[in-house]
Amino acid sequence: MAYKLEKRKGFDRYQQIVEQSPVAICIQHGDKIVFINAAGLKFFGAKNQEQIIGRSITEFVGLNYRQFLDRQFQEVIEEGKAIAPFEEKLIRMDGNELYVEMEATPFHYNGKPAVQIVFRDLTIRNEIRELLFQSKHDWADTFNNITDMITIHDKDFNIIHANKAAKKILNLPLLEESIKKIKCFKYYHGTGGPPEGCPSCDCLKTGIPANFEIYEPHLNMFIEIRAMPRFDSNNQLIGLIHICRDVTERKRVEAELKKAKDELEIRVEQRTSELKITNKQLREEITERKRAEMALRESEGKFRNLSQQFNVLLNAIPDSLLLLSPDLKIRWANKAAYFEFNKENPDLADQYCYSLCCNLTSPCDDCPAIKSFISGKEEATQILGSEGRFWDIRAFPMRNEDNIIENVIEVARDISEKVKLQAETMRTRHLASLGELAAGVAHEINNPINNILNYAQILIDEFDKENGGNDNIASRIVKDADRIATIVRSLLSFARVKKEEKNFINLKEILSDTLALTTAQILKEGILLKIDIPSDLPEIIANPQEIQQVFLNIISNSRFFLNKKYIGSHKDKVLEISSEKATIDNNRFIQITFYDQGTGIPANILDKVVNPFFTTKPSGLGTGLGLSISHRIISDHGGRLIVDSVEGGFTRVIVLLPIK
Repeated sequence: MAYKLEKRKGFDRYQQIVEQSPVAICIQHGDKIVFINAAGLKFFGAKNQEQIIGRSITEFVGLNYRQFLDRQFQEVIEEGKAIAPFEEKLIRMDGNELYVEMEATPFHYNGKPAVQIVFRDLTIRNEIRELLFQSKHDWADTFNNITDMITIHDKDFNIIHANKAAKKILNLPLLEESIKKIKCFKYYHGTGGPPEGCPSCDCLKTGIPANFEIYEPHLNMFIEIRAMPRFDSNNQLIGLIHICRDVTERKRVEAELKKAKDELEIRVEQRTSELKITNKQLREEITERKRAEMALRESEGKFRNLSQQFNVLLNAIPDSLLLLSPDLKIRWANKAAYFEFNKENPDLADQYCYSLCCNLTSPCDDCPAIKSFISGKEEATQILGSEGRFWDIRAFPMRNEDNIIENVIEVARDISEKVKLQAETMRTRHLASLGELAAGVAHEINNPINNILNYAQILIDEFDKENGGNDNIASRIVKDADRIATIVRSLLSFARVKKEEKNFINLKEILSDTLALTTAQILKEGILLKIDIPSDLPEIIANPQEIQQVFLNIISNSRFFLNKKYIGSHKDKVLEISSEKATIDNNRFIQITFYDQGTGIPANILDKVVNPFFTTKPSGLGTGLGLSISHRIISDHGGRLIVDSVEGGFTRVIVLLPIK
């Protein structure tokens, strides 16, 4: 302790001031700290001076900075002058790091050169710096994302900042630095100097905000402008903020409204004049009441005749017509509706339409009449009614003089025949697919038949030998005969006309039956077939004939475009068929993927390939119904058909069928 007191004699006079200073101060003599005040102890996280006195400042910084710190202190001692403050990372007694600013000045201790070091905590300053940086970044994003044109000017009419909207509309340079020193009137007004009487220019001179609208021929638009002055910390005018909005469309609408208003006023004046004349005529015609009454009776008779003709016309329409109230009660119906909905009771009035049509106690889920009451527009839907009949139902709102929808006319048309024709179209495509398979099936059947004939001839030749017939040859005959039976059975199952019933089916078996019909032709064309179908796929509820038709159509398309791209065999002439379970929107599906590297489908027609009668095949080679029918079949099964393709690259067709 005597050593420390002796060291302090050089500054006893200022000891109390330094000790109580809120600034952290220490003195280093040589490479030892000989003094540190209370603020310094708190700064280093030390409990008493014994933890600091006798150590070097360099012990409290990282290894990489110790030589730098020694050089700084040596420079202070040798040159006898303070060095510029510098930032350093300080390691406190508890091991935590603290960013500080250190200022070293020369000091004499016991008549010998020493270094006085003052520490300042930079934590708050760094936080403020980061906050300012983030605020500037957020301001820039907000500034650029505002759709109005915003420019910031200095007092000399120069644009110093502009957001994206201003750069685009005013055709300003995109780079921020290129905007500096650009005169605002050149881009706003297309003039070489401030225009006379410009409120924005007056705001820049007077500091008074301005709000106005102006038409700028230079930009060919009406602009709504708000000019706000900018002041510095001394309340001195330093420029303005210019916020502009394109109001051309609004001005056009206002002009049209004004024109309409003027025309309406003219019409009102004309109508008023006409009413005056009419009133005069009415006064003159009071004496002719009897003649007027007679004319009225004649008009009523004509109206009655017209009403009868109108009713005859509506009753002659074969579609069912109903006039419905907001609560879906029938107010009027034509004869076709009476015939369809209530043959025995001729009075349909005040009955609910959903009770007559669908035998329900509440409105249908997709009721077009309710939709029409809500939307005020024509609405339509299709439903399956009793006796398996399909109906196309359309609803048309009827408004009163106050433009309020009072009733809805519902028109119902029987489209059962149309639906039947669509089903026939699908069947026609089914048979067309069967014809396409004929060549492959014939090839597959001919080879086994030839083998049977050859093996049979061998049996005949061997008949007279001592050992009798050859069992191995006989087993080959049975094997090829079973092969023929399998192919023919699959073909007959595909071609047989059945009711469109849905049962539990195994997709792997359906795909196997499909490939039995097509594999021979695929291999003959040099296409490599890769199959990856797990055996543990769950069964689904579907119509096997329709699903087989979809698979055949997709495989046929892949064959066509692979053969179009590759003549003969090729390592990339591959058709890959895979399957897996998938979950989409919490619904479970079986996903079957058909992938080939054929010619692909151009991007501009990819969304049209499922449209009826649209085909990418040459004329005469495709009907354009295949994918359309396939898409409809999968949709009827509650699934999805997705086509993804890149022209010249690949085509991927994904079939999703729900797991019940």
